[in-house]
Amino acid sequence: MPKASPPSPPLSPHPLADWEATFIKDTVVRFFGDDAIVRNFGPDPKRLLLHVETSKPDGLIKDDCIGVLNCRIERDQIALTVTTRGTRVWGSAKIAYRQGVII
Repeated sequence: MPKASPPSPPLSPHPLADWEATFIKDTVVRFFGDDAIVRNFGPDPKRLLLHVETSKPDGLIKDDCIGVLNCRIERDQIALTVTTRGTRVWGSAKIAYRQGVII
C-alpha cells in the first residue's frame, strides 16, 4: 500500500471589500432571516464561495439570493452553499466550517 499523503494546509479566504461584505450580509439576512450566519471560504479572487447556515429551509430562496448577489458583485462565479442548522455537514460546507471567515 502506498503511504498516505499529509493533509493539505488550510487556505485563508480571499478578503472582501467592506462594501461587499456589507452587501452580502444584508442580502443573506433579507432572504434567510436574521439568524443566518454567512461564511466566506473561497481562496480564489475570481470566485466567491459563500456558506450560509440557517434555520429556514433552502428551496428556491438560494437561487434568488445568488441572482441578487450577481447584480452587484462582479466575479466569474458566485457559489452559495446552504445548510440547515443542526444537520450533518458534508462537502464544501465542511471546508467552510474549518477555514471560512464569518462575515
